[in-house]
Amino acid sequence: MRVGVDILQIERFERIAAHDRWVRILFTEREIEPISSYGSVRAGEYLAGRFSAKEAVAKVLGVGFMGRVKWRDIEVLRSPSGAPRVQLHRFARTRADELKFRTVEVSLSHQPTMVVAFAVGTGGCACDEWGEL
Repeated sequence: MRVGVDILQIERFERIAAHDRWVRILFTEREIEPISSYGSVRAGEYLAGRFSAKEAVAKVLGVGFMGRVKWRDIEVLRSPSGAPRVQLHRFARTRADELKFRTVEVSLSHQPTMVVAFAVGTGGCACDEWGEL
């Protein structure tokens, strides 16, 4: 088991989220899709949470984004219950397999100015396809 945590000031991230080019580099279409139903303030908070979760997952994997893992290799989606759910692709999936992680779970918490993400990689989970018991 390995853990990773990331904390991010939402206002700082909103400057990045204001540029569609950066949003498309950092996030997959499935991650971007839900923001169309949010107002601009909530959209920035949502994306900051996903960004922080990706950072926490990268720490679990023991890799940075300057190497082989790309931002869109770590995808943070919503499960049917609304909880965040991690799906790994390309080198991120390969790295998780090397570490013998069956799952990488993430938890997000939002405050008015900050978001924090906590991730854990585990060898197994008695969960359904969305990581829920």
